[in-house]
Amino acid sequence: MAPANLSGEAVMADSKLSREHSLALLHKLANDDGFRSRYEQKPAAALAEMGVPHETIVNLKGSCLAPATLADKGQFVEAHKDLADAAADCCVGMVIPTIKLDFGSNS
Repeated sequence: MAPANLSGEAVMADSKLSREHSLALLHKLANDDGFRSRYEQKPAAALAEMGVPHETIVNLKGSCLAPATLADKGQFVEAHKDLADAAADCCVGMVIPTIKLDFGSNS
């Protein structure tokens, strides 16, 4: 059930695929011709096939669920690599905060 605003009207929040589902989708669109064909015709059914929760699918933007011709497989390979590498970049660039306590030091 969709959340309601103050006037009691249903509010549909746009949902997003999890990182795990995004990577799986990009992989399938880069490598699986049968899945690509199904996704082009019925994106919602293809997402359900790969385990995306119904609640997520029904709250996606309509433009995400419209039938469309897909880009070539190479673009999905690159997108998958970029998304996979993005997480690594975040981890590598993370600075762990430290606390320096200096009780009674004269220096």
